[in-house]
Amino acid sequence: MCDLFYEKDKCPVNILNELLMKPYSEYSAEELAMENLFIRWVRFPNDPPIRSFWENWMVKYPNKKDTIEKARELVLITSEWKPEILSNQDVNSLWDRIRTSLEIIKERETGDAPQEPFAEILRPKNIILGVISMALIGILCFIFLIFIR
Repeated sequence: MCDLFYEKDKCPVNILNELLMKPYSEYSAEELAMENLFIRWVRFPNDPPIRSFWENWMVKYPNKKDTIEKARELVLITSEWKPEILSNQDVNSLWDRIRTSLEIIKERETGDAPQEPFAEILRPKNIILGVISMALIGILCFIFLIFIR
């Protein structure tokens, strides 16, 4: 598929089928402004098949003149939008955060990081050892109390 937004000469001329298939008369300005062929018409108004279609469409639906104007305005505003340029420091900071996040994800996937803080303590083997330790401590305390008297 060609890039209707930016490259005028890379698309086939036979696009009328797509134009004729959609109920543009029911579209809001926002919906029209998101349509590839409408965007192409606004950005490249001298493209013959698309220009012809939209000019004929406006004659057929004169009540949609305001919708068309608002949609054109939306397309032109968004076409002029330029992303904010980040400083090298911002870019490096973002890459550091991405690397750190990837490392954390990798550790979780390989099982290097404990899933829960008490997961190791609550294993059955450790519980049994804990009970035996407590029993031994109890016996030692009992013996200690007997010898103190």
